[in-house]
Amino acid sequence: MKLMRFLFPRLEYVLAMALFWSVIVSGPKILNFDGDLPRHLLMGRLTLQTRSVSTVDVFSFRTTGFPSIPHEWLSQVIMAGAYQWLGLNGVVLLAAVLMMTVWLLVFREAYARSRSLLIPLLLVALAAGAAQIHVLPRPHLFTYLLTGIWVILLEHIEKKDSGKWWLLPLLMLAWVNLHGMFVLGILLWGIYLAGSFLEHPSKTWFTEHRTIAMALAGAGSLLATFFSPSGVHIWETIVSLGSNTYITSKITEYQSANFHEPQTWLFVALLLLTITAFARSKRIGWTPLLLTIAFTFLALYTSRMIPLFAIVITPVTAKALANWLQEEYPHSPLTGLDQRLMLTNASAGGWIWMAFVILGTALLLQQGTRLDPAGRGNTFDNRFFPVQAVNWLESHPQSGRMFNEFDWGGYLLLRLYPQQQIFMDGHTHIYGETLTREYETVMSLGEGWDKILGQYQTQWAIVRTQTPLAKTLEKNGWQILYQDETAIILRKP
Repeated sequence: MKLMRFLFPRLEYVLAMALFWSVIVSGPKILNFDGDLPRHLLMGRLTLQTRSVSTVDVFSFRTTGFPSIPHEWLSQVIMAGAYQWLGLNGVVLLAAVLMMTVWLLVFREAYARSRSLLIPLLLVALAAGAAQIHVLPRPHLFTYLLTGIWVILLEHIEKKDSGKWWLLPLLMLAWVNLHGMFVLGILLWGIYLAGSFLEHPSKTWFTEHRTIAMALAGAGSLLATFFSPSGVHIWETIVSLGSNTYITSKITEYQSANFHEPQTWLFVALLLLTITAFARSKRIGWTPLLLTIAFTFLALYTSRMIPLFAIVITPVTAKALANWLQEEYPHSPLTGLDQRLMLTNASAGGWIWMAFVILGTALLLQQGTRLDPAGRGNTFDNRFFPVQAVNWLESHPQSGRMFNEFDWGGYLLLRLYPQQQIFMDGHTHIYGETLTREYETVMSLGEGWDKILGQYQTQWAIVRTQTPLAKTLEKNGWQILYQDETAIILRKP
């Protein structure tokens, strides 16, 4: 029996290792999906070097001295540590470990609620596939992890041990320094509190131990949000960013998903399965219902919320499905198979295999082994980033201020800062609507575009080859200093 527990991994561990590996092999894709990662790595590196967290911007000559709310500083430090250890391989490895842990937590909660094995396995596989739409090596992965832990704690406090309420403020203290989506924890707490009242709407509810515990947890968590380098100002940034429709309209991940795309269909399948389970089950409480309503709205409103929908709703759906099957098919062969598999799985162990896979992968990456199917390796791709152009700039440094592509700003900073500041990058909450519109005017050759470049005394530009701006600058006498298939560098005469 002991040998079996050692040698044979549980089915959820097998699934977790498969999900871990799916992130590892997609490394080149997720590293080059957008331009935000390089700036996160730079900011984390600077924090490690200076042992301080900057609250003003120093990266763009247009915003030097502007308030810069470091709502992700701790996750940036962790990512920079992984980068210093294994380079971009370390960043991908960190992302894979985080996501594997997330889905193990989701499985654990789904299993605890449903008392089934097959249903959580199926739903976690489906949810993990749906979440791939926004699994990128960025600080929001820490919100995925903390959301999974937060939901488990809320369930525990409400239904088992209200004395553990103090764990939520402690977790929030980490969350507010890891990622700006800490507001999601406050939302989840509010939903659980409202659901608890609707389940027992009476005057005695206000004096129950669990109600008092939940109130203390919420008050403590709200207080914890002020314990970051930005203090109360972090709320100002979150509110201003979310309320500016112009800024959010320019960020693809803030838009609704295109449900004609196959990558969204697993989310649709999970949602339809949830609706079906709710329709057939006779025991749906207020809290699961409110969670489903809130997170379905958020996931339909913005694609970046689809993974969080999957994390929060999977345990809810698992319980509803299990209730439905137990009510209508208590003696079905599938139910019998599920029970037998649960007994067999409980006698297995095999967590050592997960540790072996993680350590083995780390060793392979450390040796430079390319694990993606195409053998490209975890690098910044010259087809997306101006890698060769920046190589040229390092040996031919340019004086004066530059204009750059929006999604190249972080990469240019990672390679060229502090010798060079940028015009703009993806941190739109720093630039605001006015400065973002200036960038768009230049890129689209709108009225007064040349005056904007003159206003900031722009001396040279690095933009994508064959863009209208590049052609117009060349026609206006700007000299081509360098050009490849991705980038062109021009200098004002």
